[in-house]
Amino acid sequence: MKWGLKMCSEDKNVFFEHTFCQIFHKTAMEYPDKIAVESESRSLSYQELDEYSNFLARILVGSGVKREEFVAIQTGRDVETIIGILAVLKAGAAYLYIDESYPEARREIMQRECQFKVTLTREYFENLAWERRAKFFDRSKREELAVMIYTSGSTSAPKGVMLEHRNIMASISNMDRLGLNQNDKFCAFASFGFVASVYDVFSTLLVGATLVIIPEYRRRKIDLITQFYREKGITVTFLPPHMAMKLMQCDDSQFHLRLLLVGSEPVRNLQPKSYQIINTYAASELCGVITLYEITSSEKSYPIGTFNPTIKGYIVDDKGNLTKPGEEGELWLSGPQVCRGYYQRPEATKAQFIENPFPHPEGFERVFQTRDIVCLAEDGNLRYICRKDNMFKIRGFRVESGAVEVAILKCSSIKEVVVKAFEDNGGCNILCAYFVAEEQIDVKELKRKLKQIIPYYMVPTAMFQLERFVRNVNNKIDRQALKAPKELNDYKLLETLY
Repeated sequence: MKWGLKMCSEDKNVFFEHTFCQIFHKTAMEYPDKIAVESESRSLSYQELDEYSNFLARILVGSGVKREEFVAIQTGRDVETIIGILAVLKAGAAYLYIDESYPEARREIMQRECQFKVTLTREYFENLAWERRAKFFDRSKREELAVMIYTSGSTSAPKGVMLEHRNIMASISNMDRLGLNQNDKFCAFASFGFVASVYDVFSTLLVGATLVIIPEYRRRKIDLITQFYREKGITVTFLPPHMAMKLMQCDDSQFHLRLLLVGSEPVRNLQPKSYQIINTYAASELCGVITLYEITSSEKSYPIGTFNPTIKGYIVDDKGNLTKPGEEGELWLSGPQVCRGYYQRPEATKAQFIENPFPHPEGFERVFQTRDIVCLAEDGNLRYICRKDNMFKIRGFRVESGAVEVAILKCSSIKEVVVKAFEDNGGCNILCAYFVAEEQIDVKELKRKLKQIIPYYMVPTAMFQLERFVRNVNNKIDRQALKAPKELNDYKLLETLY
């Protein structure tokens, strides 16, 4: 049997009976000389990757690394990181990637909580007497821990999400929805500490495709990104929305790109191109992609699409009852993609992971409460509204930040916008909007237009144009960095000035 796209569509059972290590070994035997992973300076074939990771896994076990123990990886955006990931999994341990851009405080949290004794660094790799070990070495088990992903901490302290081998396999079992195959060259754009990388790395290496790691210095500039795409012949890539909008302005005839994945934040203002564009909705707690939607037109906002076959979704009201189609509610998710929970945070785990209260088949016993507000449209696609955390009471009315943001985009040339509410000294929520645009925006005129399409209480009292948004370690807009204006307690002055 071919371990590529054909396998995905004909024999899904392999994903629910094996670990990734076991299937990767079969892929390596089928494509021994094919390039598995490459960076700007180095590449490894499937056979080399398999054999080097066998060697390192034996070293780790020999040095005392135990089952489900954390091993930190801090080798940057290079092929050594992929060797390290595979080796840790083969050793029966769990990997924790430490991005070199992480602030010291975040690293201290990770070290304090995970107590990892071994850190794979460039120096660690350089000091090993490397050998290629053909004999397959594997201690991985489906129900055991495979990777720890820390959330971005955009609304609270970062939490360690515990992903098991079975979660990874359930997630990548859906890769046939994207048509990934052994001829693809998948650009690894996301940080290896971000859940998108889990899907990217494992799905690519399972089908026999080539994983191409873009270096850090190229990830912030669209001209360097597109140059990399051309030079490496990239066919599939993920980009965050703000970078995807910049890619829309580039001449796509110069690329080999066939598929662009966008996500991690609400996706807006994209244009149909020669390549396919897919809006993805994902969560660390479900090991990556949850829904997909193909973008075929230029819109101010897009649906997030339909669920993976491995997921059951429930839209519920404040009392936990199912809503009717078209009604908004919180999204609850169930299935084999649902992770073990949050590391050393039993209360947080108990709060968001519950027993499934609805009739369900085997394997769907637990539910993850996403705190995302969505609705099911008439066409069967889910529409993302906003985070439950971003719903406010303004003058007695419930206001969703996402609805205000979409309205602002509809009546202006603004590309990105965030709406927040700040409480003044009197206990009233004051709505403020922050936006980025390529031209100077007259906010008074913008407010006038908004009053024609949304209720008065949804129109932000103040609107601020920024040069750019501050982004967190996961490349999302850092909402916490958006502070209340100093005139917050003087409503009339605030409205007049901004």
